[in-house]
Amino acid sequence: MKKLIYDLNNLRIEISFKSFDELRLILSFCQQNKLNKINIPCKNNLKKDFLLNSIRISREEFPDLDLIPHFSILHEFKRNRVNTIESFIEFFNVVKRLGCNELLLISGSQKRSTLDASSTLSYLNEKKIFSYSDLSIGVAFNPYLNSGLFMNETIKLEKKLQSGLVKSVWIQFGTEFTLLESRIGILKKLIFAAEKTNYNKTNIKLFGSVLIPSKQFLARFKYRPWKGVYCSKEFLESVDSASNLVTNLLKLYKKFDIYPLIETDVSNDDKLNSLLTILES
Repeated sequence: MKKLIYDLNNLRIEISFKSFDELRLILSFCQQNKLNKINIPCKNNLKKDFLLNSIRISREEFPDLDLIPHFSILHEFKRNRVNTIESFIEFFNVVKRLGCNELLLISGSQKRSTLDASSTLSYLNEKKIFSYSDLSIGVAFNPYLNSGLFMNETIKLEKKLQSGLVKSVWIQFGTEFTLLESRIGILKKLIFAAEKTNYNKTNIKLFGSVLIPSKQFLARFKYRPWKGVYCSKEFLESVDSASNLVTNLLKLYKKFDIYPLIETDVSNDDKLNSLLTILES
C-alpha cells in the first residue's frame, strides 16, 4: 500500500444508525479496523433519549473508543430558550459522567430565532455554569459562504471563541480550495486573538469535514443537496473527479494541521476501501 495522507487512527468517523444493534455492529467494525475516533451526530431520529442511550452503550460496551457526541439546538429544542439551555446543561453533565472528553455544539441547519450555539455559549459564560476545564466544546464554521454571510459567520465565531469555552472548530465540507485557504487564514487569526485574550491558555484544534463519494451519494446530493455544503460541478461530475478533489482537500487539511472528520458511511469493507484509495498519496 502507498503511504497514506492520514493514518486511519488520525481520522474521526461520524456514524449514523437506526437501532442499538446497528450501532453495535458499526462500532465493532470500526474497532476492528483501527477507526477508534468516533462522532455520534444529533440529527433526524438520532436525538433526545435515543441519542443519550446510544452514547451510554458506546461508552460502556466500547470504552476504548474516543467518542465525541453532538448536540443540535435545532433537534433538541424544547419549547423555549430556557428549557433548551437547561437540556444542554443536563446533556453536558451526562456525557461527562459517561467519560466523554468533548462534545460538538451546533445550531443546526435551520436556525432558531431565540437561540443558537453562539448565544448558548455566551449565556453559559455569563452565568459561570462551566469552567474551562470541565469538558471541551467544539463549534462549527463554514468558510464557503458568500461575502455577506461569511462576515456574519466570523462575527458569530468570534462570539463563541470569546466565551472561553471553545476548544475546537469544525470546518464544513466544500471544494473551493482557493477560497478555503484564504479563509483558513482568517480563521487562524480569530483563534489567535481569542487565545491571546482568554486567560485559559490552550491550543484550539481544527477539524475538517470530508465526504467520500459514491455513485449513490452523488446522485442523492444532486437531487437534494445538503444545506450549507458547497460542491463544484466538477465534484458532482463523477466518482473519479470527486475522489481526486477529496484527495486534494485532505492534502490541504494536512498542510494546515486540520484533522479530518469522515461524514459519509465507511462501516463495511467496500466503503472502507474507497476511503483508503482516496487516502493514498
